[in-house]
Amino acid sequence: MNFSQIKCFLAAADCLSFTKAADRLYLSQPVLSRQIASMEDELGMELFVREKKSVRLTPAGEVLSEGLRQLANDYQALLDRANAMHMGYSGNVNLGLVEGQQICPPVSDVLMRVHEKYPDLRVRLSNHTMAGLKKAIANGELDIAFGAEFNIRKSDGFASMVVGRTSTYLVIPKSHPLAGKEGLTMADFKDSTFLSLSENESPAIAKRGPAEFGMKTLEAPNIGTLALWLEAGYGIFPLNGNHQLRNNPNLVFVPMPEFGETNEIIFWRKENKNPALNMLVEEFAACSTVEQPTGSANA
Repeated sequence: MNFSQIKCFLAAADCLSFTKAADRLYLSQPVLSRQIASMEDELGMELFVREKKSVRLTPAGEVLSEGLRQLANDYQALLDRANAMHMGYSGNVNLGLVEGQQICPPVSDVLMRVHEKYPDLRVRLSNHTMAGLKKAIANGELDIAFGAEFNIRKSDGFASMVVGRTSTYLVIPKSHPLAGKEGLTMADFKDSTFLSLSENESPAIAKRGPAEFGMKTLEAPNIGTLALWLEAGYGIFPLNGNHQLRNNPNLVFVPMPEFGETNEIIFWRKENKNPALNMLVEEFAACSTVEQPTGSANA
């Protein structure tokens, strides 16, 4: 007994007419009759009493009609769920962010859109170090990540899309002698300690302090530790305006002419087969504050 036979049987049970049932299913009446006859032969029982101008269910047909109708409904619901999963409308997608980053646009906008449009799709958030973020994407722990473009190289083998820009500030203790002054440049901080990151955590930042600013540096193992050192007053460091330390009253975010805007990107492993990933990338493109060129996802 196959599902085509079941559909023919249930349509005939509803209509009590092979002709009307065939019309409902866009079949010819002989085809529908053969499907039902084949089903009866396989089960070894008559399901309909056939009369000249009408048909009616046998007692066995009535029992089978009730049970198969529930089975057909369950089957359709199962197909709908499987299709939603296949299309990326349901399931889970893992999104990673760098430690300390607040959930601001475009991430907050994407989460709101997904919640409204795809209530069965869950975006699971987690925080990582800069190096940990790339590692989690590479090993499949994360489907997609949001971070600064300068930390992702083309050789890393990820697809990426620029989705926003954020201003960068020099973060200094409120007690710093230059706190509150205007028109400052990095040259004014030549006697300060510049916090940096290890090569493993961020090659771009590791080279920045000594090479660009000529200051003495103190290297932190990861971005989380660096943030703690900033709070403790161990040195100064540039951060984007969406960092959680912006809310710390003991720190000052100073605009610097040397710092432009930083591109914010999403990036993912191209081999990722999670259907929900494509859905999330599309939502980021829709919420992006940066105009997307044709073919904007880059390896």
